[in-house]
Amino acid sequence: MNNIFDLKVLKNAELLLRLTMIVTTLTAGISKFFSHGGFRDYYMTQFAKDNLRIQLPEILPNIGLSIIPYVEVGLGFLLLIPKTRRFFSVVFVLYFLVLTIGHYILEEFLEVDVVLPLTMIGIAAYMLPAYSSYREIFAKSKTAV
Repeated sequence: MNNIFDLKVLKNAELLLRLTMIVTTLTAGISKFFSHGGFRDYYMTQFAKDNLRIQLPEILPNIGLSIIPYVEVGLGFLLLIPKTRRFFSVVFVLYFLVLTIGHYILEEFLEVDVVLPLTMIGIAAYMLPAYSSYREIFAKSKTAV
């Protein structure tokens, strides 16, 4: 069976998708650290509103919002590892699905529209073949002229 795309093109596409995932999670996590608790405080007031259809126990958003910056930065760095990239692509998708649920609870439907494409990026990165190491990327590029 002939492939429509060259294997190198598919591997480069996976690398670009994963780079997008890395930049997204690292930027989001680092910015939350530099908010000095502002991120957590803002969303705690949002989850505490009486007019929300779904009311969560205070401990759930409290814990979730406290660990989000660590999850995002950790996930960003873990996505750098080629050998575990499939596992952490699944973690990436699951993480953004959790964020989607949170935005649904807050009735922030425009935010849901922003988060869902990120899950698709994670799914595509999971499905595509990848370089087994960064050395493979550079070895291939030296021989290709």
